[in-house]
Amino acid sequence: MPFNDRRLMLGASWYPEMWPEDQWPLDVARMRELGFNVVRLFEFAWKRFEPSEGRFDFDWARRVLDLCHDAGIAAVVGTPTAAPPAWLTSAYPQTLQVGPDGRPHTHGQRKHYNHCSPKYRELCVRIASRMAQALGGHPAVHAWQIDNEMGGRDFSEATRALFHQWLEQRYGSVESLNRAWGLDFWSQAYDAFAQIPMPTASVGSIEVPERHHPSLIIALARFFNDEWSAFIKAQFDAIRAFAPQPITTNMAGWLGGMDWHQHNKLLDGVAYSLYADILHPYHNLIRMDWMRGERPGQPYWVLETAPNWSGGGKQWNIHHDEAGIRWITWASILAGGSKVVYWQWREHWAGQETHHGTCVTATGQWRPGRREWKRLADEFARHGDFLLAHPPAAGDIGLVLSHPAAWSFSIDPLDENMRYADRIREDYYIPLVRAGLWRDLIGEDADFSRHKVIHLPLMPMVRPDTLERLAAWVETGGTLVLGPITGTRTQEFTAPTDRTFGGLEDLIGAESALRFTVHWVEDRVRVDFEGIGSTRTRNWCEAFEPRSARPIATYRGGYGDGLPAAVRHELGRGRVIMLGCQIDASTYARLMTSLCAERGVLPLHEGDAEVLVVPRADASGATVAYAVANLLEKPQDFVLPQAGRDLLSGQAVARQVSLEPLEVMLITDLS
Repeated sequence: MPFNDRRLMLGASWYPEMWPEDQWPLDVARMRELGFNVVRLFEFAWKRFEPSEGRFDFDWARRVLDLCHDAGIAAVVGTPTAAPPAWLTSAYPQTLQVGPDGRPHTHGQRKHYNHCSPKYRELCVRIASRMAQALGGHPAVHAWQIDNEMGGRDFSEATRALFHQWLEQRYGSVESLNRAWGLDFWSQAYDAFAQIPMPTASVGSIEVPERHHPSLIIALARFFNDEWSAFIKAQFDAIRAFAPQPITTNMAGWLGGMDWHQHNKLLDGVAYSLYADILHPYHNLIRMDWMRGERPGQPYWVLETAPNWSGGGKQWNIHHDEAGIRWITWASILAGGSKVVYWQWREHWAGQETHHGTCVTATGQWRPGRREWKRLADEFARHGDFLLAHPPAAGDIGLVLSHPAAWSFSIDPLDENMRYADRIREDYYIPLVRAGLWRDLIGEDADFSRHKVIHLPLMPMVRPDTLERLAAWVETGGTLVLGPITGTRTQEFTAPTDRTFGGLEDLIGAESALRFTVHWVEDRVRVDFEGIGSTRTRNWCEAFEPRSARPIATYRGGYGDGLPAAVRHELGRGRVIMLGCQIDASTYARLMTSLCAERGVLPLHEGDAEVLVVPRADASGATVAYAVANLLEKPQDFVLPQAGRDLLSGQAVARQVSLEPLEVMLITDLS
């Protein structure tokens, strides 16, 4: 069942199991005082639901849901499998995750379970099924969340045996695996699957402590993700058998070990735990555009974000004043969301996260933000119908993200500072936002027909079926941008041995003439683009020998001096551009602006660049409103294509817009 919210929702996560029952009505009443209409519940309450094995108690949860329903508050119910009770891990020690050092985790944490353990999966299915049977028919239940912020790996011997089974199913024989991975290198060939280790390299991070074979590390990442998919699907099926509501989970992390493109296909919609401060607005926006692109045509949900500040440790210590609270909440909605849930409602009086920001203290006092939460809830109630009826338009540009690409650069970075997520954000995403080009972040399985221009940067491994679909899309008139580094590795993360790009040559109309590096000598090489300007480059460079393509950029200096650095190939009614090197952000923005203009796509704004502009469309796809947000804590001026009226303030807005620091607007009645 897809997300189909009939109203915008604002609320918080609440843990009634931590509080005496006579305090529950007060908490619910104060939520209603703010205008909150959604609450997230129960995702850590396994011990309360199943005090001992096979003995269940859901009566207390029904009473919680009764209070919520009476107050008009919908509930997102979480399965509690991120926090198994002590009786479970004591009786079944194989359910505890074993770390890279070979030591099992202990009770007293969360996410310390082994998601690969068949026994743990069996017990998770049982608790999810019993919850769905007991609570799925309650009128307060609005949706389900599986587990909480999933991720992690297990290095037990039992999981290693499962990995060997997975390899055998994939390759058939150890001889086939040896050939596929080229294991004559360094005499790495195996005689049996049982010999294959599980390297502890942290897939998704830059540090690779064990210099194992890249194909093995990629295979291990795929194995763990297949296990996560099976874990998710098992709970999804258990819930769906007894409960009709939408089922999702709250994604966490960003382009690391978890392949969320893969996992989200199993769920009814996309949701995320969004923790990033207003000093780094693009860290927030890129995730919003990603969530929207994951499930076109329906809203995403933010199931966790800080109500004022966080407190999970230095890495996550962020702070929002009231303007920041307003910005992160409204931006989440204006970019395509329909629900924002703060973490959390009431301060924990014990445990590991007592310093985290909340709406209410443990003693029941209001925390900073009360006035803004109420204002937001009122605005959501007034303007929700318009926003839900006019979702964001499809992105003119589809920027393709790849979790396997993130793994590949963690294994084989081009330099010590090469982090895939950072390069995607800084080199490609931010230039598009600043140029006013409307975009979706998409995966390889996306519907390409929604977009006019598609770019696949930094994707060494591109699936053959993806290239076939892209070629067909180009033939119908699409503009495809490839590279740099795209298509340079096989699906086993080996180099193609027949052609440099493994068959991409026919699509780009060119062959590789020379591959070289400019590491440490970047100042000696310049790239001149036809009609665009010049740029420096770095790392990996590919020079081309055009066949049916024509050069649009040339290297000046270095090994590739005088050779094409980028080519353009006309194909059917469309065109393919192949970049042979990384270029600076301003040159990339000019290139993409020019390619968009060829397709009749103009920038959404002119002037100060640090603004978010989201075109909202009617059922025909026509733009009927602009949602805008200032990304900075200083005023900005810019020009929109049309004037209108700000729905939030009721004030007329000229084409020349002046935004106060962190101000948001929803401009309608365009003229």
